Amino acid sequence: MTECPTCKLAMESHSTEELLECSMEQVGDGFENSQTCPNCMHEIKKHTDKEIAECILEFLKSVTR
Repeated sequence: MTECPTCKLAMESHSTEELLECSMEQVGDGFENSQTCPNCMHEIKKHTDKEIAECILEFLKSVTR
């Protein structure tokens, strides 16, 4: 079980919307206002909600290591 660095609850308990909100707080406005995903380098607007959540998680994991 992975702990959310923002709210300290289990990541698995987050809805997609909650995950996005908590993740955006961690990475700041840079990710949200960016055209390119910092994880996979594809256009963010082409991501599904699930892809955004997966990329944000991978990005956060890489930043916290």
